[in-house]
Amino acid sequence: MPINSQRWFMRKEDYELRQANPDSPFRSFDVKCLKCGCYKLTLTAHYDEQTGESFLLFFCTRCRRQEQIPIKI
Repeated sequence: MPINSQRWFMRKEDYELRQANPDSPFRSFDVKCLKCGCYKLTLTAHYDEQTGESFLLFFCTRCRRQEQIPIKI
């Protein structure tokens, strides 16, 4: 049986199912970039003093896509 050469050179972490850290309080959440499927996201909270609005900004480190989610306080 031939082995797919592309899979042969992939890292073990790339093709295994993602496992949540057992100590994490967010084990039930699967947050990833919907464009490229990467799990390396940066989350920052912002507050605009002029409008009084708060929002979360998700930033994908691989494809550089940004997604803004408004927060109601």
